[in-house]
Amino acid sequence: RCRCLCHSALERCYDTLLSGRQTPNYAILFKMSSVYHVSIGFGFAYCFSFNILSTVAISTACGRNTSLDETSDSCICNAKPPQGPGFKEERKLANDYIRLLGLFDIENWDWSEELFDYTMSMLNDQEDGWQDDILANGTLLDWDVKNAACDGTKASRAYWGDRENHSGVPPHGLVGCRCSAASISVARVAGLEGVPQISPSSTIKQLGDKSEFPFFARTVSSDIFQTNAVVATLRGFDWDRVSILNTNTAYSTGLSTSFQQLWTGDHNDESGEWEGEIAYSHTIVINQDESVDEESVRQALNGVPTDDPINNARVILLLAHDHHAFSVLKIAAEMNFQPDTIWIGFDAWTN
Repeated sequence: RCRCLCHSALERCYDTLLSGRQTPNYAILFKMSSVYHVSIGFGFAYCFSFNILSTVAISTACGRNTSLDETSDSCICNAKPPQGPGFKEERKLANDYIRLLGLFDIENWDWSEELFDYTMSMLNDQEDGWQDDILANGTLLDWDVKNAACDGTKASRAYWGDRENHSGVPPHGLVGCRCSAASISVARVAGLEGVPQISPSSTIKQLGDKSEFPFFARTVSSDIFQTNAVVATLRGFDWDRVSILNTNTAYSTGLSTSFQQLWTGDHNDESGEWEGEIAYSHTIVINQDESVDEESVRQALNGVPTDDPINNARVILLLAHDHHAFSVLKIAAEMNFQPDTIWIGFDAWTN
């Protein structure tokens, strides 16, 4: 039998991990690219949890908001945790509370708000047996969620708008943003007020500079680690010439710069002596509404020297966020672009 707290967005996760199957003594519920090691995190892959404790122990009874299904010997959902306007107003009357602001890409990850709301509700519930010791002194969490999209301007406006809605008082902390450009914009504004910020997915190397972003932290590693891994993968296949297509976002341009610094020129490593070459590179334009400029994509693909095999590369690094990468790949398929192309991606669209 399992101990769980169910919700519609989590049924698939708990069905996989905690249903009537053989389970270990502890089921890890916090996973994205890796198990995170910071005091607060927000997982977007399978289950979610605050990583002060990254495991949930198996109990002999079902938890709050669930009941035991005797036929499958597993916990099933039967209610939602306390939340909603009334519950939030009740928290605001508490003498001690912490106000958090969640800045998420609701336009592309519309489920992020639901997960954040649910996590906050669970932390405030001191009777559900889940992380009850975190706020054992009676402190309660208050929170708001705003749409930061994947855009620096929208993100900073969302932060400032929330601040104005609270009489000019900033939140105690931020969770977000998804995209690096949005996180950079917010970190520069919120950092001036000493507001700590934790991002679950912003990986650009620049955000690791503590002199520039002293109040920013993240639960994923810097892109520099991914870049090294991609170089090692390419060399594992003895490839020394690639092409690069990247969008004009901070994340993609940062990746392109980091990769080219590691790749180009003469090398002598465990794979032998080799010279890394860039056969072709092009920057794809992203429109103001976050859509891909289709004409820019066609221009990028038409510029690949497919009719010059000596200087061409079948291996193409596509550096883009997932919703942009999918559009690029769709257009490439419609154009019947170089069918034997080997597309290489980073975690933004290959997860």
